[in-house]
Amino acid sequence: MRRGVLALAVAIGLAIGSAIPTAAIGLTQVNLNCDDGTSTTLVVDTDTLTGLTAAVQAMIDYPAGLTCTLVQVPLPLLSFGSIALAASPGQNPFIVGGGRWQVSCDLIVLHGLAQGGALARAPGALLSLGGGQTDDLIWVNIAVNVHQRDDLSFFGTLNETIPGGQSCSNFGPVGESHFSSTPVCAVIAASTAFVTSQVTQTSGQRPFPADQSGSVNSPGWVHFGFQDNGSPSTTTDMLNGPPATGTGAQAPDCTTGDPLPISPLVNGNISIRNS
Repeated sequence: MRRGVLALAVAIGLAIGSAIPTAAIGLTQVNLNCDDGTSTTLVVDTDTLTGLTAAVQAMIDYPAGLTCTLVQVPLPLLSFGSIALAASPGQNPFIVGGGRWQVSCDLIVLHGLAQGGALARAPGALLSLGGGQTDDLIWVNIAVNVHQRDDLSFFGTLNETIPGGQSCSNFGPVGESHFSSTPVCAVIAASTAFVTSQVTQTSGQRPFPADQSGSVNSPGWVHFGFQDNGSPSTTTDMLNGPPATGTGAQAPDCTTGDPLPISPLVNGNISIRNS
């Protein structure tokens, strides 16, 4: 009798176990909805969800003309024998990030004020700095929402805003400036990504600087490098691109190592998934 009860209990346990949702093995399905018109379903582990949450919050704290929300949705029931996550929806590569970084005044040259000296502000941008400029560095806000489709093409947004209220000792007030862009390609290897994005709009008191070579202009191209050092990060995430670098090759091409992500993201988070 005891053997019969034990056998029945084991059978029930196996039946229940074969229908455990994938959330029970550490995965969560979320919708990432952004005001650039994109909505993306992602299936992520706990660390990645933590990183995405930090990135989305940083888009709000350090605005660059893009905000997103994360909404958790139920995962379907899958038997253990049929779990094939690599081929499941929500597993495509992405780079999602938000926050701010610092660029040395020595790396940039500012061009003239926009016509009439008027200020054209990016949606959600802050006129005041809110955090304090440090020495001869300027703060730059960034928002990244880059995703790969099943057909290997890319969509999303990559924006930067230089908040107002900053100055450099070598040329005085910096002035607020902003650009918006749409990603056209990305090379993602492990925790590092290199993105090329086409500029769709610029605004502000001055043209957005691109090191000492010029400025970011529409419909030109910008190139960025990103490095995700884990979520929660034990080491600061890294990035590079304008205004610390020039605009680079004016072509829709992505090259590994161009530019190398060598500057720390002081506040915020970058979350990268390769597959």
